Amino acid sequence: MIEKITGQYGIDAIARAKAKKGYEAGSSKNGTDEASFSSFAVELARISGELKSVPEVRQDVVDDLKKKVEAGEYRPPLDKIAHNLFLAGILNGEDASA
Repeated sequence: MIEKITGQYGIDAIARAKAKKGYEAGSSKNGTDEASFSSFAVELARISGELKSVPEVRQDVVDDLKKKVEAGEYRPPLDKIAHNLFLAGILNGEDASA
């Protein structure tokens, strides 16, 4: 009976689960550990590294908008602002003092 449980939930079951998830870990012949990852995981890690080099704020865009606002030249698209306020629930026809 114990052999059946070990077969279902033992070391072999763990190896099968890892293989299904797209990675394998094990020991090579010289006793060192090794791991292999799917091409998707490798690509995801590469893209994640590239994203870290992208600035969080695009200062050139911020500076340009700031100049337009200060000069009175910035004209935001009012229909888009109203639409977004409506979606946010702010502009829904209810009395704000209620």
